[in-house]
Amino acid sequence: MIEEFRAKRLALQKKWEQGLGAGHVLCGLSDIIDEYIENIFHSISVDGVEDVALVALGGYGRREFFPSSDIDLMILYRPKVKKQISKISDSVLYPLWDTGLDVGHGVRTVAESIVHAKEEYFFLVALLDARLICGSKDLFDELVAQYRKKYIDGHRERFVETMKEYRVDRRDRFGSHSYLLEPHIKEGRGGMRDIQAMMWTARVVFGLNGLEDIQGAGLLIEDEKKEFQEARDFLVKLRCGLHFIAKRKNDQLYFEQQSEVALLFGYKDKPHLLAVEQFMRDVYGALQSVTVITDLFFDHVDEVLGFVGKGRTEKDKVIEKGIEVKAGKVHLTASEQDLRARPQTLLRVFLAMSRTGLALHHRSRKLVASHVDIITDKERTSPRLAKTFFTLLIEARDILNVLGTMLETGVLEAVIPEYARINRLAQHDLYHIYTVERHSLQAVAELHEIIQNRQTVVQDVSELKVLYLAALLHDIGKGSGRDHSLEGAEVAAAIGERLCLTKEECEALCFVVRYHLFIPENALRRDLNDTIFIKRCADTIGDLNRLAMLYLLSVADSKATGPSAWSDWKATLMEELYLKVFPHLDHGHYDVSDVDAHEEQGVEWLREQIRLQLKGHKDLKIAYEDLSADYVLTFSPEVIAGHVLTQRDNYQRIRQKSLVVVDKNSDGDGSWRLLVMTVDRPGLLAKIFGVMTLNNLTVSKAQIFTWDDGTVVDVVNVRPIDGLSFAERNWEGLNDHLDLTIEHRMGLSHRLYTKLSSVYGRRAQIVADVSSKVVIDNDASDLYTVIEVYAPDTPGQLYYVTQTMADFGINIFKAYIATEVEQLIDVFYVLDAQGNKLVDDHFCKEITQGILHAIQRQGL
Repeated sequence: MIEEFRAKRLALQKKWEQGLGAGHVLCGLSDIIDEYIENIFHSISVDGVEDVALVALGGYGRREFFPSSDIDLMILYRPKVKKQISKISDSVLYPLWDTGLDVGHGVRTVAESIVHAKEEYFFLVALLDARLICGSKDLFDELVAQYRKKYIDGHRERFVETMKEYRVDRRDRFGSHSYLLEPHIKEGRGGMRDIQAMMWTARVVFGLNGLEDIQGAGLLIEDEKKEFQEARDFLVKLRCGLHFIAKRKNDQLYFEQQSEVALLFGYKDKPHLLAVEQFMRDVYGALQSVTVITDLFFDHVDEVLGFVGKGRTEKDKVIEKGIEVKAGKVHLTASEQDLRARPQTLLRVFLAMSRTGLALHHRSRKLVASHVDIITDKERTSPRLAKTFFTLLIEARDILNVLGTMLETGVLEAVIPEYARINRLAQHDLYHIYTVERHSLQAVAELHEIIQNRQTVVQDVSELKVLYLAALLHDIGKGSGRDHSLEGAEVAAAIGERLCLTKEECEALCFVVRYHLFIPENALRRDLNDTIFIKRCADTIGDLNRLAMLYLLSVADSKATGPSAWSDWKATLMEELYLKVFPHLDHGHYDVSDVDAHEEQGVEWLREQIRLQLKGHKDLKIAYEDLSADYVLTFSPEVIAGHVLTQRDNYQRIRQKSLVVVDKNSDGDGSWRLLVMTVDRPGLLAKIFGVMTLNNLTVSKAQIFTWDDGTVVDVVNVRPIDGLSFAERNWEGLNDHLDLTIEHRMGLSHRLYTKLSSVYGRRAQIVADVSSKVVIDNDASDLYTVIEVYAPDTPGQLYYVTQTMADFGINIFKAYIATEVEQLIDVFYVLDAQGNKLVDDHFCKEITQGILHAIQRQGL
């Protein structure tokens, strides 16, 4: 019987692969399980079986059984067969367990079921979908009758309150929006659970079964029902596919699966849009459709049950003609004729939301959505519309809700039609947790908060409306197939002109969109102590207004991208770049010719502090006057004095071998700081990075310097990849490895190859999607060639990159190591073996190919 059961399931999967609809698959799986259970039950010869009912619950009860879901089964029995029930239940359950499927089961009387429903909410709602498989129909009917009497009839308010509590809890656990990088198709917002919550509530509150009944009752219009059904069908197909692909229960669409599922579902790459990006756009579209429709449904339920306005303090009032506040919601009360006569009323509804902080009533949302066509080209160029739009952007008490509602109703696209190009546009990387348009809205929300806390910067912004519009449009150029900053600046120019900005404001808007990545990219990848570089930054930016806007938008953009894109370290570097450029543009307080002198005075002041720290210490091996300016500007005088004393106290060891000093307390990013001191020699940095990898440490940051006497002072931040704590690590062993490597007594390369050829399962899949790139730049610095390396963040990557440079005879003078969401962004300031910049094109190509080869070889 088991072989026949498995054969039928396999045949159904084959039909799925050949194109059978997911709905038919779910019903078919339910039927196969039903048949198997019925055959088991009818073969039981134990007394009392006539007083037992086998009941399907939950999704199985609805005949929506997904390929690897649990079989939610209840064995219902009368008390008089209690002595026999264990034999009966064993006779049912053991053959089911033999199938290999997970069986969630309960063995209960009717009375026990009613009590358990009070204690366990999920059992309570599972009973709504209870279905008799086989056995006593009278017993099953008794359960249904008592269940309805106890929990349904006359209890709809409590049912809905509990349902809403669990909706909030789910969104807290699985995400409060529909645009997560790895959406949960069952429990996430807009997922299968939201669909079922609506269906359960419709049944309990209104006695409606299915979408046809819900539409017939006027709770959905025809277009909404069609959109909802299409979204549900898509999500059912997707969840079914995830189960078949994983061969286990899997309801979350993980990043590394998305390309595979997209191809399986027939998506193909287009010139400017990957198959996976098209697929994820449809995923997010389905989740968002379910989100909007179910949210509006629950708003309607709240109104029917009298929940709206409970405990509110806002008084009902008329905001303006056609817009009112009633029962704690904003209502659009304008007539059809008034709306046609004054189309801007649609936008002024959102201005009312901005000023009151209240949500738009669900019927008003539908009314707004059905009239977006009245915002024509004529309205889009109206100064009055522009003024309203900018006012709500600046004044909103809850800008994310306001803009989100504008987006969902179509008003944002009506005002800015270009927004359609990024709506639900997925960014297939590990860096962004939102789709492009949701990220942009989040950036505006972050900007609101930042502006409240950065008034000293904000005072240099000439027009806040330009800054807010730049935040809304900074990624408008994505999906075009060209540099999104360049494309976005051109698109923004047209939008700014349409929204009645002055010529100067349009130019500022275009500049900020064009250069919105300038501060984070340069702060993380350039030597901020290079005064010539800082001057170039000032020349590029031009004035304080643009500097302030760039800085504020950069912070908002980074924070809106996701937690992995923001850190105290990144914040510090971005602020440092802003503060260093500022004096070059603040002509009211600084004479540009005095800036260099001011910086030189700052270095001398720091050297004096170092001298005071070292006062009284004898036999120093290096004079504080000989310490380079960039080194002095990088560390505090206390830290530098510590380096000098460490060299003195360990001079012979450092000259002959190496010294690693470990500091458990790092920069607040969870890493440990290591001070490595030795004598400069070819390929040293590669050896240091290789030894770190050999000791299960990954480098998150590196600051490297060589004193005039040849002493290397490298400060390296590391994190463990083996789970060992600071105290458990063999730090002496790490230092011994570095000594042996420096003395050419240990084969680092072959040891790393052996170590790295074995591990890192899911990461290897993820980083396969991270592109590699090498950029050689001779313009960023007057003294050095700058090599930028973008590569997957795999163990040993830094070693292979720096060893390749050593093989070319390249000397690394400064290194900036940044790890951002599975990607290494490494910047090296280098010269060739003769001490010159890398200017030969052929040599540069060789270096590029060599580094790329090392990266690709390491990833094999």
